[in-house]
Amino acid sequence: AQKFLDIKCRLSGLRPKCVVLVATIRSLKMNGGVAKIDLGAENVEALVRGAVNVQRHIENLKGYGLPVIVALNHFTGDTVAEVETIRGIVAAMGAELHVCRHWAEGGKGAEDLARAVIARLAKREDKFQLLYDDALPLLAKIEMTASCIYRAGGVEARPAIRAQLKRWEDAGFGRLPVCIAKTQYSFS
Repeated sequence: AQKFLDIKCRLSGLRPKCVVLVATIRSLKMNGGVAKIDLGAENVEALVRGAVNVQRHIENLKGYGLPVIVALNHFTGDTVAEVETIRGIVAAMGAELHVCRHWAEGGKGAEDLARAVIARLAKREDKFQLLYDDALPLLAKIEMTASCIYRAGGVEARPAIRAQLKRWEDAGFGRLPVCIAKTQYSFS
């Protein structure tokens, strides 16, 4: 989302009005430490631990001024307790959750989600804001992305890196957005 919002939207002029964040109980339990082979068993404690991932996503997206609707892709092994747990976590973050069963029910299984998105768009709110201003130096854009999105305590840049960033700025590229490579483990 960060790359789409800070790069694609900045350069194309797109202004999102809503975000649909897709999650699964299985992935959140795995993020909470459950082995793949054990994902079918109810484990509310692991779900709560793993929910930091969806919470971080919601926080980040709200930082862009965007309302968030969570689409919970439902698996047959998901229990009522797990669904209600994640529903509560999402609601506490100020987002809404819709259980989606489109894999089993086709389009009918995602109708509630579609109605929620349409209702949100009908409000015609436009609070979208970019993470940083184009005029910031490249290193400041990197620092802002690292701290605000990935919660880094700081950014270290060797003198050679600082010199390269300065050369790019001097060459007229300083107003461009930054793109930060990461691993899937750098987030939560």
